[in-house]
Amino acid sequence: MTRTSILEIAGGVRVVTPDSLNLITPYVLYEQQDWFEDEINFLRGLLRPGQHAIDVGANYGVYTLSMAKAVGPTGSVWAFEPASSTAAFLAQGIAINEFTQVVLEPSALSRQGGTAQLTLNDNSEVNALARAGDPAAATETVRVVTLDECLQRYGWQDIELLKIDAEGEEANIIEGGRQFLEQLSPLILYEVKAGDALHLELVAKFTALGFDSYRLVPGLDLLVPFDATSKPDGYLLNLFCCKKDRAACLSERGLLLTASAIASSKAEYRFEDFLEEHDHEYGWRTTLATLPYAAACADLWESTPDGSAAIEALTCFAISRDTHLNALERFSALESSLQSLVDLCKREPRYLRLASLARVARDFGARTVAVTALQQLFDLLSKPKGLDPSEPFLAPGARFDTIHPRADIQDWLRACVLEELERLSAFSSFFTGNATRQRLERIASLGYASDEMQRRLLLVRTRFP
Repeated sequence: MTRTSILEIAGGVRVVTPDSLNLITPYVLYEQQDWFEDEINFLRGLLRPGQHAIDVGANYGVYTLSMAKAVGPTGSVWAFEPASSTAAFLAQGIAINEFTQVVLEPSALSRQGGTAQLTLNDNSEVNALARAGDPAAATETVRVVTLDECLQRYGWQDIELLKIDAEGEEANIIEGGRQFLEQLSPLILYEVKAGDALHLELVAKFTALGFDSYRLVPGLDLLVPFDATSKPDGYLLNLFCCKKDRAACLSERGLLLTASAIASSKAEYRFEDFLEEHDHEYGWRTTLATLPYAAACADLWESTPDGSAAIEALTCFAISRDTHLNALERFSALESSLQSLVDLCKREPRYLRLASLARVARDFGARTVAVTALQQLFDLLSKPKGLDPSEPFLAPGARFDTIHPRADIQDWLRACVLEELERLSAFSSFFTGNATRQRLERIASLGYASDEMQRRLLLVRTRFP
C-alpha cells in the first residue's frame, strides 16, 4: 500500500499525495507550502462563495481543493481526473477537507466520448491520452467524455471558471465543447506549455469562438490582454480567456483590463500627468526611507537628483503598489517603471538599478527579464568593489524590504539576489536538483535564509545525498 502525506497549503487546505520526494507535487508542496503557479493565488481571490467551477486535469487536487475552499459549501466544483490511482488520492483530499461541494469525475475529456489509453508516468502531472506513434509506456484504459456531454448530464449553468490542464489535449477538448463554449461564458484558465512545446495556436482557436486571451500580471493580480504576436516570456505556462460579457464583469471588479479599455483610456488619460501631480506623494522619501535597508542608505541617497530617471522609475513602482488606485493607473505605473528601468540598465547598469529591474520585472510577469537582471547583478556583486548603493533602489525581493542589512550591505544584497535567483530561475529545486545545492548553502552561510530556503536545502540534501 502506498504511503501518503497530508500537506497543508494556503487557506488551510490539505492535499493528500504519495509520500515521496521523487514526485513533483509532494516535493513542491513540502518546499513552498503551496503550488508554484501564480495563477492559483489569483483564482483564490476570483472565486466567491456559491459560485461554480470546473477543473479538467485535477491531478492530486491542488487547484480543485483551493477552488472548493473559495466557493464554499454553497458552491460547486467538478473535478476531472482520469488516472485511477491519482483520483483515489484526490478522493482522500476531498474527504479530509470535508468538501461536499466537489464532484469527482474519473474521466478524461477530449473531442469525443468513449474510451482511450492514458499513458502513466511516475509524475502524474504529465499523464496524457496516448497518441499514435507514442513510445511504449505503461497505460490505463480510461473513460473519455466531452464538455458538451457533461453540459447536458450536469445541467451546467453560470460556470464562473473552467481550468484546463490536459497535457496537449486542450485543442480536442475545445472541439468537444463547442456547445458548452457557445452557451456558457466562464473565465477559462488554460495551459499553453506541455513539456517543451508552447501551444499558442490555442489563442487563435479561442479567438474564433469569441474568447479573448489574457495573461496574469502577478504583482497586481490583474489580467491584461495577451499579445500573441510578441515573443512570450520564457516562463509562461498558462493563459486566461473569456468572452466580452465576462471581461466586463471582471473589469468592474478591478481584475481585468480589456484592450479597448486600455486604448480608450490612454487617449484620455496621460499617466505622465498623474505622475507629475503625485510625484512627492510616492517619492522614495515617503515609500522607501522607512524600510530598514533604505534607512541605512538614506543619507547617501539625498545626493541623487529628484528628477532622475531612476528616481522616477521607483516612484512609478510605488504608485503601482497603491491598492486605492484603479487597475489602469496601477498597470500604467508598473509598465512605465519597467520600461524606464530596462532602458536605464541597457545604457548603464551601475548602482543597483538591476536590483530594481528584477523586482519590477517579476511583478510585471517578465520573469526572464528578472532572472537575467539578477544574474548580471550577482556577477557585478562578485567583483572586488561590489556595487555603489548611493542611488535609491528596490530590494530584489519583497521579503528583504523588512530585513536589516546589519554590518555589511553587500552580504545582504548577495543573500537577496541569491534567494530571488533560487525562486525565479526555476519553478522548484525539484527540477534543478543538486545543481542548486551550492547556491542554497551560500544563502545559509550569509545568515539571511528564509524558512523556505532552509527547506529547499534540506530537500536537496535529502533527495541527493
